[in-house]
Amino acid sequence: MRVLFLLLIPFIAGQLFAQNHSAFSGLFPEAQVSYTTQNKLKFTGKIESQHVLLSKEEATDAQLKYMHDRTDFQFFIGTRINPFISIAGGYQYRWEGGASNSHRSIQQISFLQKKAGFRMAHRLRTDQKFTPAEPGEYRIRYRIGFEIPMQGKSLDPGEFYMVSSDEAIFSYEGGDFGIENRLAFSVGKFFNRKHKAEFGIDYRTDDFLDGGSRHRIWAKAGWYVSLSKTK
Repeated sequence: MRVLFLLLIPFIAGQLFAQNHSAFSGLFPEAQVSYTTQNKLKFTGKIESQHVLLSKEEATDAQLKYMHDRTDFQFFIGTRINPFISIAGGYQYRWEGGASNSHRSIQQISFLQKKAGFRMAHRLRTDQKFTPAEPGEYRIRYRIGFEIPMQGKSLDPGEFYMVSSDEAIFSYEGGDFGIENRLAFSVGKFFNRKHKAEFGIDYRTDDFLDGGSRHRIWAKAGWYVSLSKTK
């Protein structure tokens, strides 16, 4: 399964760059640290960065060229209302260079469903971005995700798992509306309750309402650490 997944990455990228639209591809590393207090408050810090290695504009050939696209610094405070519902609020600072750097406030509610052999999660999020000398951007986002153990019906320390998600994003900025879709698939390793890692692809499309489309496919790698005390 993992070998097949890795083989799909160059195939998908090749199909995208062969068509007549804008496309970007590169690396997407991220790291996250979280801590849950005894009164169930959860603090999360996250950094993620996108680095373009291959790019193509409409009606042009693809070019190998490195470019730092963005680096996001995020911080969330949340709590779990019950075992299946949690809420959180957060702040993001995006560094793109120069006047494009932005601030974003975030609000979200998440629902978890445990099924036989997998977990399904829903997330509804709103956010507001503010950039100097630019109109504010307001978005509403819905994501559905699945986590499936690759060994047995439950995930135990030392085992692999699969994660997939699809997120629809609707935005409004300066009188214009936008639609974006994000599809992701990863294979993860659950080392223990404090450490896990995931490797996969993140495929994003947008600009549908502008008479064209933009495609971005990222090779994603993430490391997630929990500092909470385990029972």
